[in-house]
Amino acid sequence: MLVIRLQRVGKKHQASFRIVLQESQWKPQGKTLELLGFYNPHSKEKKIQTERVKYWIEKGAQPSATLHNMFVDLGVVTGEKTKVWKAKKGSASEAKPEVKSEPIPVAEAVTEPKEEIAEAEVVA
Repeated sequence: MLVIRLQRVGKKHQASFRIVLQESQWKPQGKTLELLGFYNPHSKEKKIQTERVKYWIEKGAQPSATLHNMFVDLGVVTGEKTKVWKAKKGSASEAKPEVKSEPIPVAEAVTEPKEEIAEAEVVA
């Protein structure tokens, strides 16, 4: 299956991305079938070959969630945006409901008599 995804290029802390067409099983930094544009998140600069993107989407290529949202903003694709990230399980936004357990009063606590252990005779 063909996928349109971002391929990271650039120096450390100065990321820039290529918009590429690849096979879905290939590594994102691996070989590409076609270069469709680029995106620089620092300067917000985007250059996309919209005709080629539309062509490949008609042929069945699936854009990544981030690129789908970008294409919706630019008017290349019609539809609603998709949620790109999920909150972590341990985050405060997903607070677990508190389960309060009431302590058992000491007078009502069930206590069973301890069995006395008979001391075994030691044979010398």
